[in-house]
Amino acid sequence: MMFQRTILGAAIALALCAPAIARDFASTITEGAAITQIRPEFKRPDEPNQLFYVQRSPNSNTVIYAARLDAKGAIDKREPVEGFWRKFNIDGSKQPLNFIERAMAYGVKQARTDKNGVTTFTIAALPERRITLNLDASGKPQALMQAGKHMIKLSYVYLHVVEGGLMPEVPKLDIFGTDIASGRAIHEHLVQK
Repeated sequence: MMFQRTILGAAIALALCAPAIARDFASTITEGAAITQIRPEFKRPDEPNQLFYVQRSPNSNTVIYAARLDAKGAIDKREPVEGFWRKFNIDGSKQPLNFIERAMAYGVKQARTDKNGVTTFTIAALPERRITLNLDASGKPQALMQAGKHMIKLSYVYLHVVEGGLMPEVPKLDIFGTDIASGRAIHEHLVQK
């Protein structure tokens, strides 16, 4: 029991310090005709108001980010984005993120709507990347992010996870989206320095 409390205490301390931990990544960007699937055997989610999703190397369980809309179809200013699991490796059920996952990895942070109605947010594990949430020309929600010189509509993120220890490590990740100016597929490969 004492060991469990110590582990929990350490995890909470790490969670509270997580935003202060800066990581440095080397980035390589390539353009293509279509977005590639790193793991084509993994199910591609299709949720209502889906913005983008995160797949991970250990299994097909997927974190999905979806916009919350109000009764008029506008972005909900109080809680604009929801992140949750689809446990595709088990039964496909929808599961909430737990405390540690929200605080250190997949949680939506700093979600704000400015006076012009522009909503921005970050993800806990990648606070240096600001994501803009808006509605496209057809009224569907989309998540936009800068990738090098490209402003992209996010499609998905793939994490190369190394498990073990207190917390898994992600030494590299891949971000996929579509350049909003050219329509070309963009792949940003990030490797931790």
